[in-house]
Amino acid sequence: MFGKTRRLNRLFVGAEKICLLSPLDHGGWLGPVKGLDNPEWIVGEVLAGGANAVLASPGFFKVAEKSLKPETGLVLRVSLTAGLSKQGTQETPIATIDSAIRMDADAVAVSVFFGREGDIEIYQWLAALIEECRPYDIPVIAEMMPPENVAYDPTAIAHAARIGMEIGADVIKTNFSGSVDSFRSVVRSVPIPIIVAGGPKSGNEGDDATAVMAKAAIEAGAKGVAIGRRVWQSQNPQEVTRQVAAALWK
Repeated sequence: MFGKTRRLNRLFVGAEKICLLSPLDHGGWLGPVKGLDNPEWIVGEVLAGGANAVLASPGFFKVAEKSLKPETGLVLRVSLTAGLSKQGTQETPIATIDSAIRMDADAVAVSVFFGREGDIEIYQWLAALIEECRPYDIPVIAEMMPPENVAYDPTAIAHAARIGMEIGADVIKTNFSGSVDSFRSVVRSVPIPIIVAGGPKSGNEGDDATAVMAKAAIEAGAKGVAIGRRVWQSQNPQEVTRQVAAALWK
C-alpha cells in the first residue's frame, strides 16, 4: 500500500473507515485564545480523547510536535486566515506542496468561503494546488463553505461541496445541514468522502450536543467529523473528544 491510498488510510481508520479530525487551525483568525494558547497541551488532549488526525498550520505542528504520535494523521493547513487584516475574511496561501512533503503530511487543506471577497482567487489557487499535489499522491481536503446566509441550507452545501469535487479534491469538509435526511441528499450528490465541520456551539445546547451532531452526520453518510471550537473552547477538551469518538466507533 503506497502513496495516496496509504495516506488516506491514516486519516480514515477502523472498520468503518471514519475520520475524527481535530482542527486546531483557528489561531490566525482568532489569535492565541484559550484552548489554542498552548498547542502542545491541546494536541495531547484531543489525541488522548480519541482523535486520530489533527489539522493545523506548519508553525503549530512545529511547536506541538512532542505531543504527536507516530500513528497520528497529519493534515497540513496550507491556507490561513489573517484575522488582523481587513481582507481576513478569506484565507491566503501560507505553505506549498514542498512544505507538506518535508513534514510527511498525510493531506493538505484549503478553505474557500463563498460569498466573501476573494473567493474566486482562493478557489483558483486551490485548483492549482490540486494539480501540483497529483504527481506526489498527496490528498487534498477542500473546505467548501457556502455563503453565510445559506450556511446550513442543504442545497447550498451540496453546491459548494460539488464544486470541490468537480475541481478534483479528494475529501470535502463542509457544514452539516442539521438533519440526517437533508444531509443524505448532500452525500448522494457528492460521491467522495465528506467530513462535517463542527462549527460553533450555541448557548442552549447540552453537553452531549456535539456527539449527537457527529452521530447524525455519520448516519447520513459522512465519513468523518472535524470538531474544533466545540472541543477546544470547552472546559474539558479530552472528554468532549472522547464523547465524539464513542459516537463514531461502536
